[in-house]
Amino acid sequence: MDYRRPRQVGGVSGMSVLSDTLRGLKPYGDKRIVGTFGLGMASGFPLTFVISLMGFWLSYSDVSKSDVGLFALITTFYTWKFIWSPAIDRLPLGWITSTFGQRRGWLLLIQALMAILILVIAQFDPATQLLQVAALAAAIAFLSASQDIVIDAYRIEILEDEDQGHSAASYVYGYRTANYAAGVVVLLLADAYGWTLAISLLPLLFLPGTLAVLWLGEPERGDADDAFLRSETQASKLSPVAQRLREAIYLPFKEFTRRENWYLVLLFIFLFKAGDAVASIMTAPLIRDMDFALTDVAWANKTVGFVTLMLGVGLGAMFYKQIGMYKALFVSGILMMLTNLGFAWLWSGEAEAWRLAVTIGMENFATGLGTTVIIAYMAGLCNANFTATQFALMSSLGNQARTLLGAPSGYAAEYLGWFEFFIIATLLALPGLFVLWILWRKDVARHPAEEAASN
Repeated sequence: MDYRRPRQVGGVSGMSVLSDTLRGLKPYGDKRIVGTFGLGMASGFPLTFVISLMGFWLSYSDVSKSDVGLFALITTFYTWKFIWSPAIDRLPLGWITSTFGQRRGWLLLIQALMAILILVIAQFDPATQLLQVAALAAAIAFLSASQDIVIDAYRIEILEDEDQGHSAASYVYGYRTANYAAGVVVLLLADAYGWTLAISLLPLLFLPGTLAVLWLGEPERGDADDAFLRSETQASKLSPVAQRLREAIYLPFKEFTRRENWYLVLLFIFLFKAGDAVASIMTAPLIRDMDFALTDVAWANKTVGFVTLMLGVGLGAMFYKQIGMYKALFVSGILMMLTNLGFAWLWSGEAEAWRLAVTIGMENFATGLGTTVIIAYMAGLCNANFTATQFALMSSLGNQARTLLGAPSGYAAEYLGWFEFFIIATLLALPGLFVLWILWRKDVARHPAEEAASN
């Protein structure tokens, strides 16, 4: 008997497609997925302020391209956040922890401190107080990176592994919604009323994330049934305090390095978005050099770009589930590399709003696709016992290229010129794709459980 599904035609096929689409959307009705959207908003706008809006604020305050490029150094906190992630993972905060829980307590404290610093930095003028602005921006970046540690652990712990693709998409949707809201509101208000008022309104974007964790509650953090953790605990002869420190600081890294080809996995995460990160640092100075008005930027960079990015996010979630992990990573990596060429094309022509919209639209579509896929990939790599520290390690590595290559990017752009600079930014994506090809060829599993299942 032939058990193959018969080919469907006409209205039946259309109904099948509609049914499949509705089933694909069903997970987004889960309150935990909805809450992840709010967490993405709280996480998204501080990084947007540090990387993108700071660039516009400084550039339109006549700060040199070299100094704008040096501001990429403050993103160092995102690249080294795994160093203090064990403290955030395990250290209690007294009555705050007893009232809200470990995850929510840290999140609420960090958000309160960051809101205060954003209100303070808005009162300074980068043209005459650049050092003070740099110090406050660095403090905001540190708190933003710390908030990411909490949010990443929280959203992974409230969901099962099979839901991480939808969680990643919802998180990126919220993240980019905050990007859009922050970009449009800040640029338009800055153009009409000045930067002080525009920046001072940013802390309002914390509210969706704050309400989300109050709605969802504290995730249960019972120890996973993990043979590695049990064996390490039984073999250890340390005191209870020393054992807890060992579990928080040492074991997350030891567990990860027990995996086959772990070094290739980390190298891939480090290289995957290198070209895209370098290009994003210099986008604002390029637009400023082409004399685009802030209203043109708000429309092209934040409106057209927002729509295309959301399309990319949704397609990324579908790709990850339908075509497989490695194919989704490879397709998104190729698109992110090729769309960097759009900035070279933009510079080679007239400063027309439609050309800016096309360039930003293509770049944001590829970024949305790639971000969703890589977040879901890294979430699946985490051991349930060490969620905060392991995800912080991987996301830190993903940010290393932005810091190491972004800091001198302003000098490179001045020396090479914009066209040549973005050609080189495009080529920087090739090493990551090569390492991905090796992982794909070796069929490296994400987690020891997958390795065991494949044997």
